[in-house]
Amino acid sequence: MAKLSLARNAAAAIAVGVLLTGCLVPETIDANIVLEGYEYDMRVETRLADPRVVKALAGGHLLTEQEEGRMRAEEVKAARMPGFESFTYAGEGRFDLVVNLTGELDASGSAIGIPNTRAKSQADNFLSIRRMDDGTIEVSTPAIPDRARADLDQLAVVPSGTVTVSVSGTVIETNADETPGFLGGAYRWNISSWDDRVFLKVDPAVD
Repeated sequence: MAKLSLARNAAAAIAVGVLLTGCLVPETIDANIVLEGYEYDMRVETRLADPRVVKALAGGHLLTEQEEGRMRAEEVKAARMPGFESFTYAGEGRFDLVVNLTGELDASGSAIGIPNTRAKSQADNFLSIRRMDDGTIEVSTPAIPDRARADLDQLAVVPSGTVTVSVSGTVIETNADETPGFLGGAYRWNISSWDDRVFLKVDPAVD
């Protein structure tokens, strides 16, 4: 997650490479995941914020044309990221991202995540799908470190939205807000704070 202890006068100059350095956090998210065995289909629409830029703006910093240009340059870099349908700079340190990812978790430890779809570490993402050593699959979001959480709360950067997961295997453990009914459906999480973490562990029951 973002490292928020940098000085305000650093401002948006530090925004270069935000996707690869894990500096973005979600303000809004609409995610839908379908798991069939080890195959996954994930679609995510989200607005991401760079808290360091938000902090600089809250402190009275005005973005220069050069700083705005650096962040717009992220759009070109993002074109090389797997699964990116669109990634656009929305202003004031925010980016709108749409991702479509399909594939297979083909070995223990294999993983995919958002927004850095190249990263294997959950520390670089706020939503991950991972194949564990015991063959189960975990869908999860990480805990926010206390220091980062305090800074995010101070800046009023709060996530909102929904995450849904449909599975064909057996769910072993979940903290979903809503679970499928008798006729089926999806597991659903309603996100309105950093405390609303996503966790689902499933046995894919692949023969």
